[in-house]
Amino acid sequence: MRTLLLCAALFCAAPVAPDRSESLADAYVEAVEALNAAHAKKPKAKNEAELRERLPKKARTALENLLELQSGDALEGSLARCARAALDVDGVEDFGRCRERLAQLDAKQAAELGAALSRERVLLLGEGGLDEDYLAHFAEVFEGVLAAYDEVFGFAEYSKVPGKKLRVRVHLEEEITRPPHFAPQYPWHSEIDFPVIDAERLRSPTADGKFLFYGLCHELGHVVAMWGSRTNEEDHHAWAHYTGVAIVEHLAGSKAPPAWLADCKDARWRSLTAERERLKDTAPGGTSRDAVLARLFALHDEVGPRAIGDAIDALDEEDERLRVNRVRYYTFDELEGALVDGTKNKKQRARIAALFE
Repeated sequence: MRTLLLCAALFCAAPVAPDRSESLADAYVEAVEALNAAHAKKPKAKNEAELRERLPKKARTALENLLELQSGDALEGSLARCARAALDVDGVEDFGRCRERLAQLDAKQAAELGAALSRERVLLLGEGGLDEDYLAHFAEVFEGVLAAYDEVFGFAEYSKVPGKKLRVRVHLEEEITRPPHFAPQYPWHSEIDFPVIDAERLRSPTADGKFLFYGLCHELGHVVAMWGSRTNEEDHHAWAHYTGVAIVEHLAGSKAPPAWLADCKDARWRSLTAERERLKDTAPGGTSRDAVLARLFALHDEVGPRAIGDAIDALDEEDERLRVNRVRYYTFDELEGALVDGTKNKKQRARIAALFE
């Protein structure tokens, strides 16, 4: 009987109240998620600074109260959660405050959060020991690549959600086992996962032949446009290779090359010129990666890369793209139509159409 009464008492006992730090973190993190979800559904803020201003006062107060807490079983985890959430609205200052407070409690966990740096069009997160100085260098490279995309293609939109910055998660590794990577599943952002093995500068290619600079140019091509559908890669992974080598060659041919380009020598192996030579006997088509590349190179010569950028922009204005987690997917039939519509020259229209046969 005594055992039964004890079990009943335990069963009926009031649930343990959640740690206050957890409830404060929930209020902040959930508000950030709701804000981003609403913006992704119907973008209203012109940029993330404006979006961040729309964070409810209750959420801001919750963060302030969390930072003032002196103890709590879940305080460290709550601070880490809020630090990451802050970056989802480009809140680098709040990220830094959370990391600084966390460092007072658990230096290792604070270091694992990494470093963050915000620029006009990109937010960088450095992990594995990379600091703000490294991110400042990486930002120069990234902004140089973006400027080259502007000059060559002139795409109107890069991020999958208007008003949201691009993200690059740069992480230091002893060995690169997976190349730079973009995927649609990253929430709210167009995010590139970018491994490096040098904590001082971006040097490319690496000693073991990894073309990291070309990889950055390549992954931005994926950010701009995916082809086919989730189950049908219509471009056979050729589009990003085309934009990547086009940007590498453009920068290599700069009359006043930026200082950082001296460490990025990929153009010797990854360029339009090198690929043209390799594909000189390949007919344009859509059945293989090389055939699609030959088609894209032929379009590059026929209409120019700026017209290709204009065609992508025209398709975006129609806003009828297939989207996977808000990443835009295109078809070559759509590109052909937009390119044909973009020229009044009947002979050129016919030449464009012939490249898509």
